[in-house]
Amino acid sequence: MNLLATRIRAFGHRLFGTLRRTQAEHDFNAELASHVAMDTEAGIKSGLEANEARRQALVRLGGAEQARQAHRERRGHLWLEQLVQDIRYGFRTLRRAPGFTITAVLTVGLGIGACTAIFSLVNAVLIRSLPYGDPDRLVYLFTPNPNLKVPPEVLCPGYGDYYDIRRQSRSFESMSNFVQVMLNLDERGTLHQIGSARVDEDFFKTLQSQPEIGRTISEEDVQAGRDKVAVISHSLWISLFGGRADVLQQPLVLDKASYRIIGVMPSAFEYPFGSDLPYGNSHIKVTQIWVPLVLSAKERSAREPDDNTTIARLRPGVTVHDAQAEMAGIMARLNKQYPGDPKSLFGSMREWGALIERFTDISIGPVRPLMRLLLAAVGLVLLIACGNAANLLLARSTERSRELGVRAALGAGKGRMIKHLLTESLLIGIGGCTVGVALAYLFLRFLPRLDPGNIPRLNEASLDVRVMVVAISASILTSVIAGLLPAIGTLRMRLTDFLTSHATRRTTAGHGRMQSALIVMQTAMVVVLLAAAGLLIRSYIKVENVDAGFSPSTVTFHLTLDERYKPQQAADFYRSLMSKLEALPGVQAAGAVNVLPLSNSESIGMIVVDGYPNNSFQQTEFRKVTPDYFAAMGIPLIAGRTFNEGDTAQPGNTIINQAFAKIYFPNRNPIGGRISGDPGAKLEYWGTVIGVVADVRHMSLEEQPQPQTYNTGFDSGDANIAVRATIPPASVINEIRTTLRAIDPSLALTDIRTMGDWVSIATALRRFQTSLLAAFAAIALLLALVGLYGLMAFSVNRRTRELGIRMALGAERRDVLLLILRNASVLVAGGLVAGLFCTWLVTRVLKSFLFGVSEHDPLTVIFVSLLLIVCGLVAAFVPARRAASIDPMQALRTE
Repeated sequence: MNLLATRIRAFGHRLFGTLRRTQAEHDFNAELASHVAMDTEAGIKSGLEANEARRQALVRLGGAEQARQAHRERRGHLWLEQLVQDIRYGFRTLRRAPGFTITAVLTVGLGIGACTAIFSLVNAVLIRSLPYGDPDRLVYLFTPNPNLKVPPEVLCPGYGDYYDIRRQSRSFESMSNFVQVMLNLDERGTLHQIGSARVDEDFFKTLQSQPEIGRTISEEDVQAGRDKVAVISHSLWISLFGGRADVLQQPLVLDKASYRIIGVMPSAFEYPFGSDLPYGNSHIKVTQIWVPLVLSAKERSAREPDDNTTIARLRPGVTVHDAQAEMAGIMARLNKQYPGDPKSLFGSMREWGALIERFTDISIGPVRPLMRLLLAAVGLVLLIACGNAANLLLARSTERSRELGVRAALGAGKGRMIKHLLTESLLIGIGGCTVGVALAYLFLRFLPRLDPGNIPRLNEASLDVRVMVVAISASILTSVIAGLLPAIGTLRMRLTDFLTSHATRRTTAGHGRMQSALIVMQTAMVVVLLAAAGLLIRSYIKVENVDAGFSPSTVTFHLTLDERYKPQQAADFYRSLMSKLEALPGVQAAGAVNVLPLSNSESIGMIVVDGYPNNSFQQTEFRKVTPDYFAAMGIPLIAGRTFNEGDTAQPGNTIINQAFAKIYFPNRNPIGGRISGDPGAKLEYWGTVIGVVADVRHMSLEEQPQPQTYNTGFDSGDANIAVRATIPPASVINEIRTTLRAIDPSLALTDIRTMGDWVSIATALRRFQTSLLAAFAAIALLLALVGLYGLMAFSVNRRTRELGIRMALGAERRDVLLLILRNASVLVAGGLVAGLFCTWLVTRVLKSFLFGVSEHDPLTVIFVSLLLIVCGLVAAFVPARRAASIDPMQALRTE
């Protein structure tokens, strides 16, 4: 209580001193003003005008004002001179202690580097402005259906509904429809498949994006016969035309048709990116060509969802809630007005709803939790680095207590010494900031190797002005916090405390207690980081060990047929391609499927199962395959048989997966069961189940397989080809290119990967977050161990005489070793207990990041505890061993 009262009185004295100085300045100004007023009044009485009288009064009293200004200038020059002296002295003292300086700078640099690197990611992904006008008013429009078991963001309004919404709605300033497509670009005889989009006349207007050169697509361009125009991206302009100024009107051959370039977009505009759409075309990472979306009268009146995406711009002042309420009313009227065709896939379930999502919530919303997690992690690393710097400065201020005492005896005030200590801390912070920025720069150079591919604009992370301001601010904040602890200790000391050994030992003990508390807090934060990293690592291992249901060595590629291939020609083409691929040396099987597992694409079908209690339409994942698809993918056959050429000639037979069999044939043999995919009410067409295959993880490795049906009759314009071979993938790919060139040289391959590569892509985001958090946990552990080592070394130096007396009185070296290790164990145990408690509270926020592991996983807790105890004892062993080797006689002569 006495100490608290003393601190309160000291604070009161400082506060009242400041107030007194302020009051004195106020009194001086008031006195000067009164003299000016009196002299002005006297001048007016003598016949002068008021302005002239005041001017002469100010001239006569200018000496007082000049004196005051001179006094202020002298104080400013003195402050600047003292600052320069402190900086010079700080440099000299830091140069005389290179070990301390390097350790402190590297410690702060690690924390600043981690903070700067992650903030550069957050800045690029979440903070930096999007290349669209007022993106907060951009929204996506969806029409979910309660009868369909699909995410609501899958279905956008059909074209007919879209045009009705655009005409009837008053909430939107503009609306646009577009469709993602892959176009074959002919570059001097070489074909490349380019991510493209067919867009309507309001696409660029809705996004409020202007071209860098030329114009965008207009209303005339979306008319049939006038649609052979294209807008290209800045990157395609550079790569294809070398940035030529005469790019406009240049021809562009797409799918064997000649297009005329009418515009070039800015470098930042490549919408839609792969991460901008919740369920976009997985083969398109960025869009480089935009061509007109031309619709026939039949297509414009279609009411069923298609592959289109709808975006809109809200009017100023209109909220998402208001727009959704209006759209819900419109859709309710349209559902009654257009009940649908019962023979169509969705005709019997015309219950389209309304959902409006903000553009930013769709594009960057999914990665916000990850960015916040990484920011929290680097925040802990920065705090640990700050604690380490404070520990080092506390130890250094204790060693310099005599020096500070001499300076105090020579007349240096406490304020001056505190400024000197803070200046040293700021110099360390500046050095740490330099090291941290260099580390962040190296991290950003290495970042492309970690890019999971589904974090928007991750490749745009850079050390811009905003990031540098944050880095400098973090270094200043770290320096001030770290320097305040020894400064406060200096403020509390009296002159005699600096010069007497007893007071010095008392001060040293106080610093030791403060350092111990810092170590406990650092250890607790390290436990939190290690536990979080451990949980993510265990989740990642669980995901990697999931049985995906296919062979990872299978080579796959995507193929798009152009308009020359009608359904029958497409079927003949794939039959010929499969037979030629299977004839290649080393190839065991080749097959095709409309949607490939883990490619973020899906096809849904509605079926009726004969004998199932619920005789209404059931939703299933629908696959079109060629006969040898299962052999090519390595999907095991569980029961029955797979397809043969006879099934291709007479489609109707069906293969199902295990999930389908468990749900629809729970207590009966599925082989021979009947399934109808006929959308009509009569159910005239029934297929027979001829086989059951193993489940395949399709949308994600972390989601349970859904019911799937496989049918033959493959005649799709888009196909994913799978080839299983005994030779290396590179050799297989060369053979595939040669074979395809011999059949049709105008076709191009894309997404050439093994299924193992698809698995790696599916786990990339989890690998990214796990790698970063594990790296931060390792940095935090290293910093904490350095801090513990430093504290134990400081403790041994401080207790040299005590340890010498113990050994002189008969203590064994082993006893001294155990004494130091026991002290370190107490600190580690205290931090471990506090950290485990914090972990129990904090890891609840990790639940959404985990897979197959509880947030309170006991194995992770045990591993983290053992790791921390072992590392802590190893860090304390070196100073403990040095303490055990002390010569008692030499130790007794230290004082």
